[in-house]
Amino acid sequence: MMLLAVVSSSAAAEWIEVGDERIVTSYADPASIRRAGNLAKMWDLLDFKAVQARPYGTPYRSQKTQQEYDCKEERARTIQLLRYSDNMAGGEEVYAASDPDEWKPVSPGSTTERLLNFACGKR
Repeated sequence: MMLLAVVSSSAAAEWIEVGDERIVTSYADPASIRRAGNLAKMWDLLDFKAVQARPYGTPYRSQKTQQEYDCKEERARTIQLLRYSDNMAGGEEVYAASDPDEWKPVSPGSTTERLLNFACGKR
């Protein structure tokens, strides 16, 4: 029953590919976009082509992130972060964090810039 809930939750998002790089493919969920003034929130998915491992952490193959974007100042911060053992948010959830990060400037040409442009309607 629990496995079914996880699969259904992942399948419910309509992921749109926004970038394909050597190590990761990035996706955005347009249905999750929420805008208020110059701010936008959106869920994204990073699908890694190889297992990722952080020091002292559990290996993972994908991560879902709810980001908040300042469309005017072109900066971003992570609101929630979930990591999964399999691709496309499949398998077990191996890490979760829900403490908002500090605002950080978005680097030109980065995955975060592509996601900001998508969330802010600058496609």
